[in-house]
Amino acid sequence: MRKWWKAALLCCMVLPLTACGFHGMSSWKWLEVVDDLAGALGAAQITADEELLGERIRHDDGYVGSYTAQCQDSTGKDVVFGGASIEPRRIQVYGQILTDRGRAAVRIRMNDEVMVLETDGEGRFEAEIHLGSGGNYIMVDYEDFSGTVRLNSIRLPLDWDGKDALAFNR
Repeated sequence: MRKWWKAALLCCMVLPLTACGFHGMSSWKWLEVVDDLAGALGAAQITADEELLGERIRHDDGYVGSYTAQCQDSTGKDVVFGGASIEPRRIQVYGQILTDRGRAAVRIRMNDEVMVLETDGEGRFEAEIHLGSGGNYIMVDYEDFSGTVRLNSIRLPLDWDGKDALAFNR
């Protein structure tokens, strides 16, 4: 929670100082600035690399990459990917949980909604997720877990059938 307050305080201090520079800005540029600001605030919720139970490699943005954890009697939560944005995203999350003991679960939080990804008999999971604007996070919860977690998240092209909320002309 301490990270969140630092980011909010920084935004409250910087925004009034830069507001004069926003005059005459196009609406698309405004959306980009707001999205960047939301991204900075949302990034504060992601577990820092040095605090992760596993190892993360990020790709295009904070929503995609790979994560691997080999645990021994671990309890905790790693918020691995995600952030806050006004831009919609479509991602595929997949991987495998190999459990020796305890429990590990992959959860997707999309604003107020939380989805736990179910595993098959071999510990594999896969889901295609449509992320709207707001805070969206991919996390792994551990409870006295011994075993291995492999998690991947890739970005898919948006479906342009009218269901995606917003597109940027960048």
